[in-house]
Amino acid sequence: METFRSVVELVALISASALCIYLIVVLVRTREVLSVMKKDLEDLGEKAGPVLDNLGVITEHLKSVSEKVDDQVGLVKGSLESVKQAADNFVNLEQRLQDSLEEPVMRLSAILSAVVNRIAGFFGGSKAA
Repeated sequence: METFRSVVELVALISASALCIYLIVVLVRTREVLSVMKKDLEDLGEKAGPVLDNLGVITEHLKSVSEKVDDQVGLVKGSLESVKQAADNFVNLEQRLQDSLEEPVMRLSAILSAVVNRIAGFFGGSKAA
């Protein structure tokens, strides 16, 4: 039994040693992978800096353009409101002129019509007599 126990202890020690060697190999590979990842991340950081700076400049340009577009839209809106107001004023002027001239012209027309009818009646009546 003593021999069996010695064999089991020997197998356990060999297994533990193999496991330790395997873990050392895995840790070395993990360290290599992590160092490669670190290098890649550093490269990415270096390359991302100028890109982010360019994005900042582009954002500022877009902001400036949008402000200019807003200003132009405001100017066009003001111009359209001025044109609308001028058209409304013209329509109001037309309505006032029509209101102020229509009645006197109609009266003058009625008077002229009456005068013409009387003159026609006067000359028409003298021929019949």
